[in-house]
Amino acid sequence: MRTPEINRKRFELARRCVYVVIALAVIIPYFFNPKQEFKPMAEVVSVYEKIDAMKPGDQVLMAFDYDPSSEAELYPMSMALLRHCFKKGVIPVIVTHWFAGLGLFEKACNEAAEDANSMWGKKIVSGRDYALLGFRPGWTDLIVKIERDLKGAYETDYFKQPTRGMKALEGVNSLEDFELMIDLAAGATVEFWIAYGTDKSGTPMAAGTTAVSAPDLYPFYKSGQMIGFMGGLRGAADYEKLLKIPDRGERGMLAQSAAHIIIILLVLGANVHMFAKRLFGNKRD
Repeated sequence: MRTPEINRKRFELARRCVYVVIALAVIIPYFFNPKQEFKPMAEVVSVYEKIDAMKPGDQVLMAFDYDPSSEAELYPMSMALLRHCFKKGVIPVIVTHWFAGLGLFEKACNEAAEDANSMWGKKIVSGRDYALLGFRPGWTDLIVKIERDLKGAYETDYFKQPTRGMKALEGVNSLEDFELMIDLAAGATVEFWIAYGTDKSGTPMAAGTTAVSAPDLYPFYKSGQMIGFMGGLRGAADYEKLLKIPDRGERGMLAQSAAHIIIILLVLGANVHMFAKRLFGNKRD
């Protein structure tokens, strides 16, 4: 008969084996990058088609309202959107309510600019091809200021360059001058942008959120207050697939799917073991 000490050691060993298996399931897809077929969701296709139909020189206001804690889901969305804009010659104008994410957003702009140079031979310049305006305090007050006077809300950009006279902001004075507004949010800022910004200006809006928040966007999508949205890592993977530039979104979906399959198998295995013990009356374990 096994003693409680032996049972405890077996439990600890089994738990560590589970950690190792899950870790391998997450890591291996990033090295081997196997293909996974899936169809992009309609909500994501709408966002992609809106940007894809824009002309060179059109401007898109992007609010990157997240920080490194949500990087895994929202950073791939940021990269996909920036790459698409640079490919089309569309000008992204980036603002944020989240001070802690500024370094991450600068990194995204630099990476996307390097990709545009290597993929399409385009030299992307800050202030001409994009504007990283950065952080200002205020939340809803800031949105109201942007809706009325963008350059009054941001007299300088993230790099301390004056916004008045900036080529990337030519013809843009308020929110209604943008072709599209997109909020990538780890919190409740999507609702703020709708209530205090796009509903007043009439500017079309899209969004991207973490997976846990995505279901809350359907009422706004169904009512027409948003043209579409991206939900979690799947939303990022959908956009990458439409753009035909696979990156962290698609690889992350492979890792996520593998981990989910293993968790399901472990749950099924544990239940089979439990029912087998009851069926055969084995009380020793």
